[in-house]
Amino acid sequence: MELIDYFILFIFGGLAAFISGFLGVGGGIVYIPVIEYYLRKLGLNPDILVKGILANSLFTIIFSGSISSYYQYKHGNFFPKQIIQTALPGIVSALFITYLIKNGTWYNKTIFNYVFASMLLLIVGRMYLTKPSVMGSDQGNNKPLSFGITGFIAGIITAFSGLGGGVVMTPVFTDIFKQPIKKASSISNGVIPFFAVAMGIYNLWDKPSQFVSDYQIGYIVLPIVVPLILSTFIFAPIGVAVSQKTSHGIIRFTFASFASLVFIKLIYELFF
Repeated sequence: MELIDYFILFIFGGLAAFISGFLGVGGGIVYIPVIEYYLRKLGLNPDILVKGILANSLFTIIFSGSISSYYQYKHGNFFPKQIIQTALPGIVSALFITYLIKNGTWYNKTIFNYVFASMLLLIVGRMYLTKPSVMGSDQGNNKPLSFGITGFIAGIITAFSGLGGGVVMTPVFTDIFKQPIKKASSISNGVIPFFAVAMGIYNLWDKPSQFVSDYQIGYIVLPIVVPLILSTFIFAPIGVAVSQKTSHGIIRFTFASFASLVFIKLIYELFF
C-alpha cells in the first residue's frame, strides 16, 4: 500500500465516522465497500473474503460506535437502560452466527451481497415511506422484551452483514416503537460497540488460512483499519453535534438516501 491509500482510507473513515455520529448506524455502510476494495487489492483469497470484510468492518465499528456514543452522552442524549436491554441478547446471537460463518464455507461473497442488499432495501423503504415520530423521549414502546428481541435480531444481522446493527435498530425504534429518531440513533450507537467488541475479540484470536500483511492479527489487517479508526476521533463528534441541530426529517432522508446509493452499487455488482 502507498501513502495515497492511507489518505483515502482516512477520508472514507472520516465519512463513515460522521455518518455514525449523525445517523447512529456505526459506519459499516461506508466501511464495507472500502475494506472489500483494499482486501482484494492486498490479494485476500475469495473463499475467505467475506470473513475478512466482516472482521475488519466490525473491528473498526468498535471505535466509531464508542466515540459517537460517548458524545451522545455528553450532549445529554444517552439511554443506558435501553442500551443494555438491547445489547445483551444481540451479543449472544451475533457470536453464534459469527461462529457458524467462521467454521464453514457456506457463506460466500454472493450470499453476503444479497443479504446486504436486502437489508438496505428494507431500510430504504421504511425510511422513505413512513413518517418520523414526533413523540417525546418518554413515549412509545419502552418494554424491555421489545428491546431485547430487537437486539437479538440486530445481532444476527450484524454477524451476517457487518453493518453493526444500526440499520435495523434505528428504523425499528422509530417506526415500530414510535421513539424519536434522535433517541433511536443514540440507543443504536450505544448498542453497536457491544456487538463489535464481542466479535472483534473473537476475530482477533481467530486463525485465518491466509495473511496478506505483516501487520495482521487474526483477520484484522492493521494497515487498513488504523487510518479508518484515526479519522473517527475527529469526525464522529462532528456527526453527533450536527445531528443534535438537525430535524428528524432531514436525518431520515439523509439515512435513506445514503443507503440507496450503496444499494445501487450492490445491485450493479450482482447483475452487471
